[in-house]
Amino acid sequence: MGIYIVIFTIISLFALIESTNLDRRITLFAYFLLCFGLYTLSFIRWEIGTDWKNYYEYFQSVGSIPFEDDVFEWCYSLLTRVVSHFTDNYTVFLCVAGLILFLFQSFAIKRLSPYPIISLLFLWAVQFANVLFVRQWIAIAILMYAVVFIEKKKFIPFILLVILAAGFHRTSWIFVFAWWIYQLNFSRKTMIVFLMASVGFSMVLTKILELLSGGVGGIIQAKIDTYLSDEFNDSTNSDIGILAVIIRGFANKFLILFTSFFLYDKIVERYPQFRGYLNLYWFGAIIYFSTISISVVFVRISYAFDVFQIILLAYFFRVIESPLIRILSFILLICYLFLRMRQQLNGPYADEFVPFKLFF
Repeated sequence: MGIYIVIFTIISLFALIESTNLDRRITLFAYFLLCFGLYTLSFIRWEIGTDWKNYYEYFQSVGSIPFEDDVFEWCYSLLTRVVSHFTDNYTVFLCVAGLILFLFQSFAIKRLSPYPIISLLFLWAVQFANVLFVRQWIAIAILMYAVVFIEKKKFIPFILLVILAAGFHRTSWIFVFAWWIYQLNFSRKTMIVFLMASVGFSMVLTKILELLSGGVGGIIQAKIDTYLSDEFNDSTNSDIGILAVIIRGFANKFLILFTSFFLYDKIVERYPQFRGYLNLYWFGAIIYFSTISISVVFVRISYAFDVFQIILLAYFFRVIESPLIRILSFILLICYLFLRMRQQLNGPYADEFVPFKLFF
């Protein structure tokens, strides 16, 4: 666990320096240096990360699986097949796949965030900056960069990146809606009403699925029964329970959304793009609240939108002018993010993270 705390401390120190509005050229150099270090960790790790065994065994056996029978998406499958054709070294594959992820992720954060290191720190706290990536987070990194083309109003490059991301994880298709969601101009009151409605919708949808599960039959019924079962949801979150997952998710989202609404006028007046990032995160929260009571599996659909919390938080600091308040806010941020990281390290997948093993 020590390595996680050490990295958290290092990024925090650089984030503190960045928050003092030091020359951006210096902080960007530090940012990309940190990104390179995290990228290196992503491919020298060994037997660590969720679904490690499944991904490793897939890499070893992919040559014997017909492409048309592959269970993984075509882009991930093709990348795996190409690399495995030249080498059976899984570290090489992680190096190539990690390069794709970190290129898109690093440049997306640099382009979208006013404080890239603060955003990177947040990403480390909630997702270990994708050092322990799976294919969905490769897709999410691509989708983050796709927002650059939403801002430039270039639909063709945007949709091509969505297609590429869907080639790594099929849940990426929902991000097509980001083109219109980003440009919404709802009032905060309307956004809150939609959030409240999504909770009610979730309860109604649960009842509908319960009714359908008894009548559709076949594999669809089996899937619905599985996702609705207490055994499935409890096993997915065995250490903390489904109720704790809902409460924790609600608390985290409420904190980000409440702060965003509170500072909204002040930030949007100077940085109009903040509205777009908030729209994306808000839509992800609606998906979350609409699906969490059904099954934690469906919540994964919201991940591509949920990641924009790391951008929103950086803008909070952008409008704090008092040095004293800035320092106090930074201390609160460190405490909050450390607790978020601790949740990860002590959560249902703790055995997948600790200890941090290296290939050598």
